[in-house]
Amino acid sequence: MKKMKKIFRVFTVTVFIAGGLSSLLYAGDNIAQKDLADNELEQEYKEFREKLLQRYEPVVKKIDQAERSYVSVFDSVEGASNLPQLTSGVENFSPWWRTEVSKQVNLGLTGMEEDVSSLFTRTIEYSSQIKVFTDLPLIRETTIQEAEGPFDVRVFADGRYADLNEPVGDDLKTGGPLRYEERSKSLEYGLKKKFITGTEVELKQRIGDMDTNSTYFNPEGQARAGTHLTIRQPLLKNFGIGYQETPIQLAQLDHSISQDELQRQVESHLLEVVRAYWGLYLERTLFLQKRRLAERTNEILTQMQGRSEVDVPPSLLARAKSLVGSHELGAMQAEYAMRNAQSRIRALVNDPAFLAENGVELVTRQLPVMQCPTNSFDNVLETALRNRPEIAQSVRHIQAAVLRESMSRNEMRPDLDFFFDTYVKGIEGDYEYGTAYSDQFDEGGPSYLVGLRFEYPLGNNGAEARNLRKRIEMRQMFHQLDVTVENVLLEVQVSHREMNKYYKSMIQSYQIMNSDKEEIKEITARIDYLLAQGDPYGDMLYRLMDASERLTKSEEVFAKSELTYNLALYNMFRATGILVSNSDVVFTREEDKETELPIIKINREVSIVE
Repeated sequence: MKKMKKIFRVFTVTVFIAGGLSSLLYAGDNIAQKDLADNELEQEYKEFREKLLQRYEPVVKKIDQAERSYVSVFDSVEGASNLPQLTSGVENFSPWWRTEVSKQVNLGLTGMEEDVSSLFTRTIEYSSQIKVFTDLPLIRETTIQEAEGPFDVRVFADGRYADLNEPVGDDLKTGGPLRYEERSKSLEYGLKKKFITGTEVELKQRIGDMDTNSTYFNPEGQARAGTHLTIRQPLLKNFGIGYQETPIQLAQLDHSISQDELQRQVESHLLEVVRAYWGLYLERTLFLQKRRLAERTNEILTQMQGRSEVDVPPSLLARAKSLVGSHELGAMQAEYAMRNAQSRIRALVNDPAFLAENGVELVTRQLPVMQCPTNSFDNVLETALRNRPEIAQSVRHIQAAVLRESMSRNEMRPDLDFFFDTYVKGIEGDYEYGTAYSDQFDEGGPSYLVGLRFEYPLGNNGAEARNLRKRIEMRQMFHQLDVTVENVLLEVQVSHREMNKYYKSMIQSYQIMNSDKEEIKEITARIDYLLAQGDPYGDMLYRLMDASERLTKSEEVFAKSELTYNLALYNMFRATGILVSNSDVVFTREEDKETELPIIKINREVSIVE
């Protein structure tokens, strides 16, 4: 018997120590365990994704084959390439405004040379919208710690004081007195712990005292002590490490989904920055073109006014003045459009450096590219399938649905719990707490209670319905993946075609612009000859003014087409899901020293297009 008491004492003390140590070890090793679990879950995701994406390989091949074999109705030769041949020399063409657009226009302002790369860097560092996006994964990350909460070691304590004064109906309770009086104090404290296997362990210590006016109460002034150990283990429902870990894995998947969402939102915002940059480049180009047109037409008007007494009738001079005024108005409006485009960049980037007191002029130093990408269409489709965050999110949703369905299958089992309860107690008079505490181990022996608890609802409707719902939801997630993949493939197709379309448009607008240049060159070269033929000089000048206007319009069309083509290139990066990765954008988790709150820091090294 003494051996049994010694074993019980050692066992209870061991559980106390183990509970305390487990909490310390868990706190110290939490990060390493979390990283290991994340790596395992990420590996499972990659394997799961590869299996799911295999079902779309036939679709990708058919789409690629259809795209390659398509013959345009404008192709003169059947089977000819859809891409135009670069016989026009547009790849090596450098329009006159390129040297001016990279220079400061308004010398009264502070000039800041920017390109897409520098704007990306500024946006990542200062953009308030980016900061909004980065908080989402941090918010979702807290659910992982929350899901780990049920496995924490719990410390509890319960103290009570009771003072009873009750009438009695029989002499056996008090031995004579007509009212029962009792005073007692008690303190209960201990540890609780739920393990990853589902095992629940509770170790608690009770200590207190009690005294009554009953003549049967012996000894008086009792000090009481008791140590209890309770173990409960599910055997069917809620059994298994896999079941207990599922809430944590679901939280980890939710966090990964939020990281994919962060990538999608950052890509969308960076694409808006690209649009704003090329929009500013275009507005600066249009301003230079319209200002040059206004200056040229004003020079021609001056020549016409000098010959107003010779061969320029008043009606023609009035039309010329009207044309000059129209061009000057267009140049003035283009300047305001240029300022508005610059303000849009400032609103997207939020860099304080863009708000200098004397004003800032953003000078666009990155020039458009003229080359056509050589990536094959099937490679573009494959890249989109493996990099688009929307597809990654859909795959992770399916992965989570599988875990939830597995949990629901476990919950369809009957409740069958094993429980074990053992305790020792001690008692001593005259409020001798120390003696009562030692008596629980030194006298008598431990008490035991062992058993099984079974419960099963006939019909099991609740669990059956939940399982059916999870299975339907899982099927829905597969259908949602199909929808997402189809939308992504559609977007890639459209983006790829738009890129080719704008490339063709750039070449055709370049040819139109060259034709208008040739017209002006021809008119200028034949002025003396036409005058010798009797053509009025005023008419010749007006024809030159009109041709200059058409040239400016064709230059505007070319400028818009080259800018639209360059924007289409960036849109292809986003459509294939590599705008962030190609920009070498890296997400790191840090801690804000001022607020002591976690933050996601975004850094980058190089840009996509240099």
